[in-house]
Amino acid sequence: MARANLQNSADPVACVRHLHVKLRDACTRLTAPTVETVDECRTRLEETADALVRLRTALPSHDRKKDAALRALLLSLRAEINRVALLLDSAAAFHAGWMRRAASMAGGYTDRGTPSPTDAGRRLWTEV
Repeated sequence: MARANLQNSADPVACVRHLHVKLRDACTRLTAPTVETVDECRTRLEETADALVRLRTALPSHDRKKDAALRALLLSLRAEINRVALLLDSAAAFHAGWMRRAASMAGGYTDRGTPSPTDAGRRLWTEV
């Protein structure tokens, strides 16, 4: 369902199902978190958030059967959102850890935080 169709959709169940697809796609992209995949994930999450805001206005239907189906889908959608949040947190922690490690190694420390041993084998001699 295209973004324009999602905006015009009067069926909240179809809308929530489409949001599931977007969130699963975001999760798939986050299994290999590169700059590009995280940015694509961000786009999908923004679209999902926009659609959820629009969906709020279409929710009260007062049809017990339809509301029960929608409630189950929304609970499942919440689990999917939590999965995306966990993947984003894990990707952020992974990259933050590498940044700390790279900074300490560039500052002359090992990955355990101890000073790097000096390399006595390398010397530069200059004559004037």
